[in-house]
Amino acid sequence: MEDMLKEVLTFVEGDARWWDEAAQHVEDMASNLPVIEKPKWQLLAVVYHERAKAHRERVEKARQGSGG
Repeated sequence: MEDMLKEVLTFVEGDARWWDEAAQHVEDMASNLPVIEKPKWQLLAVVYHERAKAHRERVEKARQGSGG
């Protein structure tokens, strides 16, 4: 069971990196858009960063709860 937990946590950590990379891509794209279009794309980037943070926090909480 411990191996499966480690595998799941590694997977979730990968998702966190993906969310952050996607947010960065959206931010980069938004920087080239007209002013009227930027806010909705910037909001999407914020949501992606928040999702990444939530994934990292849950991984950390799971690791603390499992003793390592």
